[in-house]
Amino acid sequence: MLDYQDYRYILQDTGTLFVGAKFTFGDIAKEEEIPFKFRSIVMRHLLTEVDKEDTFESIFYYMKPEGYLYEVFLQLRAKIKVSQLTPIKGLFGKTKWVYKEHVYKLKEFVTLSKEEKERLGIVVQEIQCSKLGIMTFSV
Repeated sequence: MLDYQDYRYILQDTGTLFVGAKFTFGDIAKEEEIPFKFRSIVMRHLLTEVDKEDTFESIFYYMKPEGYLYEVFLQLRAKIKVSQLTPIKGLFGKTKWVYKEHVYKLKEFVTLSKEEKERLGIVVQEIQCSKLGIMTFSV
């Protein structure tokens, strides 16, 4: 049986670490491909606050602008890439709704209420953490 791998990836460029939103915290702790410092942050700071079966998607979707998890990801300079419904005017003035990608800063995203996220049809796709934020995080 094939393992479901959509939105379960790790990518990095010179300044950012991209983590797919379907990764569970337990998978991050076990995965060898993930940079050691980020894995250490997950194991020492985040697994004490969440269950290892929780996904990044669920944690960020319900995150409030207070608490330890919020402070950790704020220090990592996290951004959240989402798909959300956006109105587009057609050729004859008819409005249709399509999903478009949008990147929110953590502070912006957590201020949205759950009802607002549902109204916008938000689907969390990935988490982007600054490598400078990871490097300066004191473990």
